[in-house]
Amino acid sequence: MFNFRRISLFGAGLAFALTGLHFVACTTEVANGVSEETNTVAGVLLNGSGKAAVGVPVCARHYVYDTILVVDTTDSEGKFGLPISRQGQYGISASKDKFAYYGTINYEGSDVNVSAALEKSGSVEGKIYLRLDTAAAGVKVYIPGSPWETETDKDGAFTLKNVPVGVLPLLAKSPDPIHFVDAVYVVSVSQKSTSFRGPIPTGMFEYFAQSTVEEEPVDDIVNNIDAVGSAELLFPLSPEYGLRSWWPMDYLADAGKGTKKVNDARGGTDGILLYGVDSLEEGATEKALALYGSDQFGVIEGERSILDSAKALTLEAWIRLEKPSSKNYRMNLIGKLGFGSSEDKDVFSLALVQGECDRKNVSLGFFIADGSSNSLDCEDAAFVDYKLFDEWVYVTAVWDGNTSALYVNGVKVADKAVSVTQIGVSSEPIFFGKESVNLKLDDVRLSTSAIGESDVLYRYYLKGGAI
Repeated sequence: MFNFRRISLFGAGLAFALTGLHFVACTTEVANGVSEETNTVAGVLLNGSGKAAVGVPVCARHYVYDTILVVDTTDSEGKFGLPISRQGQYGISASKDKFAYYGTINYEGSDVNVSAALEKSGSVEGKIYLRLDTAAAGVKVYIPGSPWETETDKDGAFTLKNVPVGVLPLLAKSPDPIHFVDAVYVVSVSQKSTSFRGPIPTGMFEYFAQSTVEEEPVDDIVNNIDAVGSAELLFPLSPEYGLRSWWPMDYLADAGKGTKKVNDARGGTDGILLYGVDSLEEGATEKALALYGSDQFGVIEGERSILDSAKALTLEAWIRLEKPSSKNYRMNLIGKLGFGSSEDKDVFSLALVQGECDRKNVSLGFFIADGSSNSLDCEDAAFVDYKLFDEWVYVTAVWDGNTSALYVNGVKVADKAVSVTQIGVSSEPIFFGKESVNLKLDDVRLSTSAIGESDVLYRYYLKGGAI
């Protein structure tokens, strides 16, 4: 997948474009020319014909401290000099007529030489929403380290003109940080059209912005970010919103009588009691819970009714599976369910299935029930053929009161209209494994809210899925 190690989208010839931005001309007065000893960033700006661009303001703006802005105007040879004193990442920008330039430098206290060329420009238009029915009005949208910035109007719309053609990250600031998080969208701009990919976390943006393109061509990198499919962008929900329980699987606690457990980092449950397990193994992030066969499993007996009366559910987990040798099965990976009693009050199960529910191929299934019946019915389950054995996979299962959906590595792979509208009261424990399957689990999260496609994709990247 998307490999961000030693990657930059912001070198010469690559530009940031912010959705809904206008360009604020450089106005700070500083010395012209390149003769002064204080100049630390110097270069030559060329026009679209490859000749010196004369009399064009060139700006350097700090990424983090955007009030640090240095400006110089190119001389008769297209030369410019920018005296910078504070170290850090800077954007270098220029604009003239229907041409513009954007690049970045990492100033570390020594002279930096820049070779820049004005490129043809295009326009970026879009809308930003908090949810599909709620426009994000008054949202700041900007290219970090540049004068391109604006705010969305009452309908969440924005327009940015005279943006350099190329690959452009768009950073949007959340108007409600408690519920939504800042996001970066990668924008591909031509003179006639614009497409968006993402969202990706701002931390990921900061990481690859400070690196260099050495491992993959930029086109390949951008193509590996999932496309949004429209110019209607959604802010990702905060990963903490609706979160009831989180089991990082990074350490074991003593539960007494020689029993170990994995604590719930959010305190929603009493933690996962482990049977047949006394150590953790290497995980997708740090450590992971490894379960080999039906004699090794985890169970939450003190579940504290966190799902009673719930009208939505999101389950997130890193999983690593070995392919079972048997042919006909439904093997629970994570689920709140019984195991065949007439008094079972099943609620959900993320399971590996073959030979049941008309699944001829090995499949991943997400079952949902209301807690009053004695089974998890095939009719209320979403399935996808599964072949990703012996590798870490980020799986998200979402039920919103009408539909269940499955996501693999941030991408929706299945959905199904279901009959379950609300979960009742169920005393069933939550089981991890307890089947004849070799399974590893890491970073498992359970929420009583239903997240959308942009949210899932964002969390996949946030959890390191792209590395």
